[in-house]
Amino acid sequence: MSEKEAELTPSPAMVAKYSVVRALAVLGDTWTLLIVLSAFRGTSRFTDWQSELDIPKAVLANRLDRLVEVRVFTRRPSQAGGKRMEYFLDEAGLDLWEPLVAMLRWSRQWYGPEGHESLHFHHEGCGADSDLVLSCYTCAGPLTPFNTFAEPGPGEGLEARVEPHSRRRANSAIRHGEEAFGSSEALTFFGDMWAPAIVATALRGGRRFNDLVSYLRIPPLVLSMRLKELLAMGVISRRTIEDSERYEAFHLTRKGLDLFPYVAMIAKWGDKWCDDASGVPLVFHHKDCGHEYTPVFRCSACGGRIHRADVKFLTGQP
Repeated sequence: MSEKEAELTPSPAMVAKYSVVRALAVLGDTWTLLIVLSAFRGTSRFTDWQSELDIPKAVLANRLDRLVEVRVFTRRPSQAGGKRMEYFLDEAGLDLWEPLVAMLRWSRQWYGPEGHESLHFHHEGCGADSDLVLSCYTCAGPLTPFNTFAEPGPGEGLEARVEPHSRRRANSAIRHGEEAFGSSEALTFFGDMWAPAIVATALRGGRRFNDLVSYLRIPPLVLSMRLKELLAMGVISRRTIEDSERYEAFHLTRKGLDLFPYVAMIAKWGDKWCDDASGVPLVFHHKDCGHEYTPVFRCSACGGRIHRADVKFLTGQP
């Protein structure tokens, strides 16, 4: 490339480093989400995913290759022999149990027949049916949007924006929403890169349209569409603010605030598995104990920490 051509070539859009967005670059896609959920239920063969999800071969091959690349899956020769390969959850994939559980918990609370009154989990450790409480690893106290805050970490800075998967190509995956999350609306939300990123930014105080565009480098038309969808879902509300200037602000509703455990867990996964070796972009603090916090789930019945192997969905849950 000549010097003149290089000058005319646009540079990638630079965005603030954000572990939530890094994680969503992996998981914020409906087909990817369905593939990973199916893997947690034991699916490991290409043909089984294709049969179960009715997913196009090229799309499935693309998503599996990407999941191997980011260490969510590991690929091994099939025990049946031949050239066939099988795919198993690697360490990064197994660690996705916390954000996935948070997604399913929120979906069942807001779209399930029993809503917030139902207990969706069984804790093998104490033998009780329970809820999962997002808690501080240090003090075991509950974490909420109101007793936590974030400040820049050692890895703060800018990086190239990741382009999301085409939503149009993933439309056929939405038909699995009822089975996977109890609602196609929930799958549409979680299987997107932008909508969860908007909610995560709103949890940190980003409420104005221009602030969201500036921080996320999201195209204004795409932001307008996602805000319209989030308003229709009841995740955000719109208010007109009369200050030194008149502007519209977007505030999280109770339904939106209830996404905090999911955002906390997807940020935790992104911090661990999408790190660029410069450190975490944001450091999270728990006001109640004064420490930096790492989020964990605890049992609402016994208070014990929940681990992947000792929590199960109750009958009737996915």
